[in-house]
Amino acid sequence: MNSNISDSEILEKYKEVFQRFMKDGIIDLDKRLKHKFNFQIYRLETVIQKINGVVPPNRQSSYYITLFKKGSAEKSVGLYNFPIVNNTLLVIPQRVIHSTVYRSLKSSGYVLNFNIDFFLNNAFPRKHVIDKKVFKSSLRPYLSVSAAQRKKLEPIFESILSENASAHSDKNQMIALKILELLILCDRFFTDAEAMGKENIYHPAIEKFNELLEENFTKERSVQFYADALNVHPGHLNFLMKNNNGLNVKRAIDNRILLEAKFLLTTSSYSIKEIAHRLGFPDVNYFSSFFRKMDQMSPRQYRAEVGEQSPRLQNTGGNNILKFNNT
Repeated sequence: MNSNISDSEILEKYKEVFQRFMKDGIIDLDKRLKHKFNFQIYRLETVIQKINGVVPPNRQSSYYITLFKKGSAEKSVGLYNFPIVNNTLLVIPQRVIHSTVYRSLKSSGYVLNFNIDFFLNNAFPRKHVIDKKVFKSSLRPYLSVSAAQRKKLEPIFESILSENASAHSDKNQMIALKILELLILCDRFFTDAEAMGKENIYHPAIEKFNELLEENFTKERSVQFYADALNVHPGHLNFLMKNNNGLNVKRAIDNRILLEAKFLLTTSSYSIKEIAHRLGFPDVNYFSSFFRKMDQMSPRQYRAEVGEQSPRLQNTGGNNILKFNNT
């Protein structure tokens, strides 16, 4: 971590970027953050208070590991949109889009992020990180952990927090060891869950599909486009998706568009017509029909009913101000 800036100042910079660049739709933190941070760890409650309960959609060349001990939130990671409850372990690969709205500002836990440079700077082979199953973007990114599993995870987070606050000259080496220990445990927990569920939850073609979808979902919506790009038959791609994620390709594409639409409806001041245009719809009626089919209400209804409970980007004298409604 950059020794010239405090943990609190780092959080403040994230908050500033979230507020200033909300209009990006998806904030690329690699481009928007002026400082590069190789490693950070915080108590979740500290982060929630600093950012006022909202992490807008963003991507970054960092890996994230979060343990939610207590609380509730709505989380989006890649194609996955899911609620977070007590005792949830969350692992996010680098450059995967994610966002969070905390329904309870009293949530607690730990959040850790680091990039590969942190390990390289401490003489650890990068394969120990990038080869971990939990950092495959097609893997379901969350897991409900047992009380016994949580008891194994908590001391590692606490040890990392303690080392980070210490003045030891070799603390980064110890932190790197502890992160590696954490990764091994996470891999074991996810692997055990996979074995118990007898699910195939990773495939390289799905990994590539996820990347293509993020690059093209506002422009390309046909199954054929993605199948051609992956050099597979559309039927085979559908089989892989159903087998790995429980979704067919068309549903995965539509879910990604719907997720972006909901984000723009609840966090931006764009008109519904502008949102339709940003998402590649030929006209607002087509967008409204799509939204109603997917969510059983119109975009206008969704904005009125759900938007009041969500973070909003409001125009105030030309400045974008992020506000969280706690009602």
